[in-house]
Amino acid sequence: MSSLITTIDLLRHGEVEGDAVYRGSTDDPLTDTGWQQMVAALKNKKDWDLIVSSPLQRCNEFAELIAEEDNIKLDVNKSFQEIDFGLWEGLSPDKIMKQDAQKLKNWWQSPTRVTPPKGEDFHEFQARILKSLKQIIADNKGNNILFITHAGVIRVILMYVLGMQEENLFRLNIDSASFSQIHIYHDKQGDSYSLIKHG
Repeated sequence: MSSLITTIDLLRHGEVEGDAVYRGSTDDPLTDTGWQQMVAALKNKKDWDLIVSSPLQRCNEFAELIAEEDNIKLDVNKSFQEIDFGLWEGLSPDKIMKQDAQKLKNWWQSPTRVTPPKGEDFHEFQARILKSLKQIIADNKGNNILFITHAGVIRVILMYVLGMQEENLFRLNIDSASFSQIHIYHDKQGDSYSLIKHG
């Protein structure tokens, strides 16, 4: 007997307006290029049963458009918002290096153990994502689900699927409008995950 399969497609938002800064909770919009990147990433779009989006406009505005065009249920879900960089929000790495070089270097070396000043702890970030992900999967077995979200969120999900060590977080490259696909196989033994596509 074949197992039931849930398909999860992960789409990162496209290029965002503004400089190259740490942009977690900062709510900047997409550029025109960013919109085009996301449209191109979904050029072979299929019939999704559900779209789950971060509430930030660089994800949500595109999600609303797709959901309305194809009459798909949309879940705008704070659990899939990017990590909050605290006092580093809106700052470039160069500017942070001038203010607190050692802290930034420590974070680069151990992003899951070092937290930006007044930022969100990685393990709390990870927990909120995975708790909601597992609930959505449980409620939508056998369905096709599109998540429109952020690089950090996608890294956490792929790390979980692949059983990666936390310190290897930044080995996963998530470009603008990057597209990944996961299959979850449900059978009597439980659920098993497989990464089908990435990048």
